[in-house]
Amino acid sequence: MSWEANRWTAKTPAELYHTLGPHGVDELVRKFLATCWRELPAEGRTLALAIQCARTVFDRNMAVWAKIKKPGPEHFFADLQPHETDHLMRQAMVTCWMMMPRTGGREVKDVRRIVGEIFDRNLAAWQEDDATFTGKKRSTPPKKAAPKVKKPATKKKPANTKKSR
Repeated sequence: MSWEANRWTAKTPAELYHTLGPHGVDELVRKFLATCWRELPAEGRTLALAIQCARTVFDRNMAVWAKIKKPGPEHFFADLQPHETDHLMRQAMVTCWMMMPRTGGREVKDVRRIVGEIFDRNLAAWQEDDATFTGKKRSTPPKKAAPKVKKPATKKKPANTKKSR
């Protein structure tokens, strides 16, 4: 283990969070996506091709982590491809694992969910930015139906039980 990796693993999740901030994993995912974009050949570089490349790398690394039964450093880096994109993706996943609270038990499936949400959020932002900078019509996400608000039940007034005389 390198001195730098040892320095990070010696920190508690709270110390890592304090150092890297809530954007720590997001920043690594963004670096991963930027690298996917830059590694494509300049001629023919498109958003669709970049997203396809990013999905391929993302899916490949998620598949490796889906096989982890008992988490350990050797499992976190198993079958790691020799590409910068893979290294950044895996670094984001490991950082997420390290920042998760140790109490209550942390699970690999939670890392996969969290990193997946961050990845999807960044791809959606890419598509929105692409529409902004190319003048394309933005695809609007489906609107969620407004939650139905129940009106409080009105109480019926009790019948007058007194007889008029």
